Amino acid sequence: MFNRRQFLGSVPVSAVAISTVHLNAQAHGNEVQTDSTNAGELIASPPVVQNPRSNGFGVSVAVNQLATAWVEYGFRKDDLPFTAVASQHGLIRADDRVLHVRVHHPEALPIDRPIFYRVKVQPLRYANAYVLERGEPQSTATYPLRLTSTAAPRIRIVSINDTHENLETIHSLHREIEKLDPDLLIWNGDSCNDFDASDSPEQILLNPAQNPQRSWASTRPILFSNGNHDVRGQRAREVIDSFAAAPESSELPYNQALRFGPLALITLDTGEDKPDHHPVFAGTAAYEPYREKQATWLSQTLERSEIADAPYKVVACHIPLRGTDGQNDGTTLDGYASYSGFGAKLWLPMLKQANCQAIVSGHMHRDRLDAASKDMPVLQFVGGGPKPDQATLTIIDASDDGNQKSLTIRIVDLDGKVLHEHQWS
Repeated sequence: MFNRRQFLGSVPVSAVAISTVHLNAQAHGNEVQTDSTNAGELIASPPVVQNPRSNGFGVSVAVNQLATAWVEYGFRKDDLPFTAVASQHGLIRADDRVLHVRVHHPEALPIDRPIFYRVKVQPLRYANAYVLERGEPQSTATYPLRLTSTAAPRIRIVSINDTHENLETIHSLHREIEKLDPDLLIWNGDSCNDFDASDSPEQILLNPAQNPQRSWASTRPILFSNGNHDVRGQRAREVIDSFAAAPESSELPYNQALRFGPLALITLDTGEDKPDHHPVFAGTAAYEPYREKQATWLSQTLERSEIADAPYKVVACHIPLRGTDGQNDGTTLDGYASYSGFGAKLWLPMLKQANCQAIVSGHMHRDRLDAASKDMPVLQFVGGGPKPDQATLTIIDASDDGNQKSLTIRIVDLDGKVLHEHQWS
């Protein structure tokens, strides 16, 4: 019988809630004076849930000083008996910007009721290797999280894209997401303009509304799909700290294949919008072999029974895989890609053969629906741009009531007006 008060992790419980030492103590002997910290400033973002699986999920939170974190969770708001800690090779993770904790439950998590959780964060100070000082732990609110599974009769997914740090649009998207109440959120690329030295990737990614009390992914999971702007700038390599890699592979961190009821959702990373040898990259780009690795992964993934047997298959990627007449495919040094010619060549034939229904993308800052044709039966929904009059949400609804299956995808603006829609049944 599983002990419901079991500690989940590789360290004893006593290592988590260490007796605290206030960090504003005066130095005496081996003690070192440290700065006091405003109690309200240690946790610098809402918790962001990501990478859902049947027996686990990840949570990231931004912090303002060196700290460790753990997640307490359970199935009643007033009873959180389980604890998950992030550790690697025996050492509990600590960071001064962002912390990520992965919950690994020993059995499948419930989908018929919420999982309640909170993140606890505790400051850490190294006076020296043998003198470590801990501050008072601080906690987020307790959030109700709902997960879904292959057994779910219906699923709603909302995809947003190309927010580019536009705060007015982000606030409006928050409002519309709460109205739509999806089971899962996709951030389909271009969270930023770039991640230069002066930027804080963890704030752009985990606190996009610039308000730790406001979150679109604390009560539902989010999947992050890299955009071409998300890989630009000196600090772009830090994105993985906030949006952790899929637990199955650190080499293909943003490739996921998840089954939710009648729907199989696959995410692909289109990378940059120019060839690797373009001079603007100064020899720092290797997206072409990365896409080829994804092609191998996709071929294997489409043969997995839970994906192959799904009545509906939808792919999310930032740069479109289908172009219109005269558009640049991004394979030459001229201009930049309006659609990913590299991705189209590698991935589209497999998606067509697997009877994929649709691609959901962004990148162009102008919404459109590319209809099916005899040569290309995979529809493509392209979301809008960062300005409020461009911004859109792409809504994916799939259901299976036992007698009838259906899939509806529609693009709506910030007023809820339907701009494009298609239904399969």
